[in-house]
Amino acid sequence: MRHGEAEPYKQDDQSRHLTKFGVTQSEHAAKWIAKQLNKHTQLKQIDLTLVSPYVRTIETLDAVQQFISIKNTLQTSAVTPDGDAKQVQDLIDGELLQDNTIDCLLVISHMPLVSLLSDVVCHGFNARIFDTADVLMINYDRQRSSGTQLGFYQSLS
Repeated sequence: MRHGEAEPYKQDDQSRHLTKFGVTQSEHAAKWIAKQLNKHTQLKQIDLTLVSPYVRTIETLDAVQQFISIKNTLQTSAVTPDGDAKQVQDLIDGELLQDNTIDCLLVISHMPLVSLLSDVVCHGFNARIFDTADVLMINYDRQRSSGTQLGFYQSLS
């Protein structure tokens, strides 16, 4: 998931807040995620969320948590805008290996990383551009370290 719409760029990119519209986008995306989880998996919670430490991603997480229970959260600079997609895939695989009870994992990140990561873990996704609060849902195969697309949510524009 990409974070919701944020304030205009400023010198300290990490401290940009979501706009009111960005909060609304994130809430709508969370409702979609909850519906898809029930439809595809019958899961009622997200076991682990990897989230960037930037303010706008934390605020997106707050909006998501209003509609979906999240068991554990890991703030990590690995999923900031300049993160390395392959390293994030390794992080995901490591978390899944360390805790085999993780059935549902959410990443809340930024462009371009969210697009590049999606292309690495979901072959054929072709690095589509994510608008704010867009979500790609993937059925991830732990053994193959790759997945297939279950759904793609495009947020309000």
